[in-house]
Amino acid sequence: MRKAGWQITLQWVRAYAGTRGNELADAIAKKATTNGTVPESYTRIPRGVVLRQLEEESLQMWQRSWTQTTKGRTTKENLPDIEGRIKMKLNHTGNITTILTGHWNIKTYLKRFQISDDSTCPCRKGEQTTDHIIYDCDRLTKERDKLKAAITMTNT
Repeated sequence: MRKAGWQITLQWVRAYAGTRGNELADAIAKKATTNGTVPESYTRIPRGVVLRQLEEESLQMWQRSWTQTTKGRTTKENLPDIEGRIKMKLNHTGNITTILTGHWNIKTYLKRFQISDDSTCPCRKGEQTTDHIIYDCDRLTKERDKLKAAITMTNT
């Protein structure tokens, strides 16, 4: 296509948003998978083996990309392993997301974006970071103890 003078660019488009070319591509792909005219390329290897191999390769590629990116430092600290994260059963709430990403109304975040000059926790025992709030803040000792007790009860 390049030899014919075409300029090729790849661009992400939102799925199911009515983008004509994307909708057409989806329809063609669906038709190809349901009309039986596309020959199977895995006739000598069981389909499950191929799917498992593709999943493993995808996870490896995702992990490499995740490890190499310089973005999402807080999220990467909390969830360094893609495969482990996929196996977790997390209830995705706004609070969980803000804690895991570090994008919430805490003093280190506000200072980082120059919204505040001070990153000290109100307990005065260090910077108000996600780890400090979860593990060390004296103001949350009672809540932390309740959470530990609840976790202990569910694991026994």
